[in-house]
Amino acid sequence: MSEKTMTKKIALAGVFAALCMAIIWVAGMTMLDLSALVICAFMTMLLVVEIGEKMTWVYAAATSVLAFLLLPNKLYAIEYALFAAVYPILKLHFEKLRPLFAYPVKISCLDTMLLFCIVLGQYVFMAGEDYFSLGWLTIGAATLFFLLFDVTLTLCMSFYLVKLRKKLRIGGRRKW
Repeated sequence: MSEKTMTKKIALAGVFAALCMAIIWVAGMTMLDLSALVICAFMTMLLVVEIGEKMTWVYAAATSVLAFLLLPNKLYAIEYALFAAVYPILKLHFEKLRPLFAYPVKISCLDTMLLFCIVLGQYVFMAGEDYFSLGWLTIGAATLFFLLFDVTLTLCMSFYLVKLRKKLRIGGRRKW
């Protein structure tokens, strides 16, 4: 890879990181926190296509550390790290599986992330408050949200690859 190409990829990752931090900073102080996570997850998936998986892992690590350092709500920073930084990269590998096997793997991964957030919320950040509850309603609603989240990411990525990337005249088609 040429130095010019590497510089462009690093610059794109830096711009996306700054934009992502601004989005989650503003959303963390409003009611738009879940919407911001979806937008940031889509940005992560765009980076997987444009700069490759290895550099996207670096982006995910850097933005997760920045979120944890800069956001006042540490639980929201962990939600960002799991759902908007890590999951879109893992989705790349889940999409390679057969659909009957991929969805149970995706749901189990996302539900594990949810359980991690609930445990941290109850026992680390909230010091035992019952702000989060691990009940069937919570898991069912979260699983439905995750399915919607996954399908939305897939549709947005397909739209980007098929329509938007051609109109913007960005490189050849790359499979994600």
